[in-house]
Amino acid sequence: MRAWLQSLRGRLTVSYVAMLVLAMVIFGGIAVIAIDRELRATLDDRLRTTAQAALSFIDVRNGAVIVEPDDREKLFAVLGDQTNLTIVANDSRVIFSTVVKTDPELVSSAPHSQGLVTIRHGSTVMRALLSPINANGKRVGAAAAWANTEWIGETDERVAAAFAVAALLLAVVASLTGTLATRRALADAFQRQRRFAANASHELRAPLSVIRAEADLALRKPRDPSEYQAALETIALEADQMEKLVGALLTAARAQDGHAQRTVFDLGSLAERVCGRLRPAADAKQVKISLSPAEACDVFGDEGALERALTAVLHNAIKYARPGGDIVLQITRRRKEVELSVQDNGSGFSPQALVHGTEWFWCGDSESGAKGTGLGLAIARLVVQAGGGRIALSNAVAGGAEVQIWLPAG
Repeated sequence: MRAWLQSLRGRLTVSYVAMLVLAMVIFGGIAVIAIDRELRATLDDRLRTTAQAALSFIDVRNGAVIVEPDDREKLFAVLGDQTNLTIVANDSRVIFSTVVKTDPELVSSAPHSQGLVTIRHGSTVMRALLSPINANGKRVGAAAAWANTEWIGETDERVAAAFAVAALLLAVVASLTGTLATRRALADAFQRQRRFAANASHELRAPLSVIRAEADLALRKPRDPSEYQAALETIALEADQMEKLVGALLTAARAQDGHAQRTVFDLGSLAERVCGRLRPAADAKQVKISLSPAEACDVFGDEGALERALTAVLHNAIKYARPGGDIVLQITRRRKEVELSVQDNGSGFSPQALVHGTEWFWCGDSESGAKGTGLGLAIARLVVQAGGGRIALSNAVAGGAEVQIWLPAG
């Protein structure tokens, strides 16, 4: 048990259960307080109604408070079972009472107080409304409509006990479901982590193997300068490929660490820079890049990271575009968002690419024969989402692939 509690799964489950139980306890406490206040307010209203009705049956003759026998029967009918009434003269004589023995604290308080009061006598707690009885402008007695409040406390205890049982049951259910959910979530997370590490290792192992093989061949025996130069060129090419891969992984790590430098910048200017930098690669493939419209549109985010993301998206479009094709970048302001779309007129995304295209190291089949690392769109998704934006893959109605990016407007 101790080992389970010290494990990551155990700590997550305990935290999950503790938060649910704490929320249940807080909700139960608020509910008990609300119910208690409502019951006490209802009791006060009933006491007011009772006192007002009782005063109509009370007479004053020669300065003395009198309740006629017929009126006594009517008072009992009006009061019912939940509310009591005691009529006290100024000399603390009980003129009328619905109980055989009236609490002495109530009798002593009635001639000298008025309004709603709480009277405590030992373990007994009463709520009373004291209404003065006047004759010729002089107080001659008081009518006390009262009720014990013990039942309110008992109701509060029953409600609190019900919430305690519910919290206990919730803790048990949450512990079971939390354990299963945590186990599944951790298993999925570890599986994705292992798959990511395996794919990254595979991508790095290939250029390392080429570098090692070229170096071994070059060092195995003396060779001509031209052979050494060819080996060094191959090594440099593979090292450059490794540098790009490591740079892409570093960009992903920086996007995930939450330390992005977010500012307001012009997305149109950023798009023009990216298009200018990648235009030679597009020209080499006879692909035309156009930005429409190239208008100023401020967005809020990490400019450097978003530039790398757009570079990855545009580079991906050039790589998989058909020779002689067109790539159109379009920027549109939509209320609190700015939409950037990158569309080509190639063969479009495959059904599998539409689902998995932004996953790490996912590479689909391409008619162009181009082979990538499967990092470009994944990094773009990570950077855009880290900046509070969205990214989506689709196929245009007229044909061709389209990548849409929505960013918070500046």
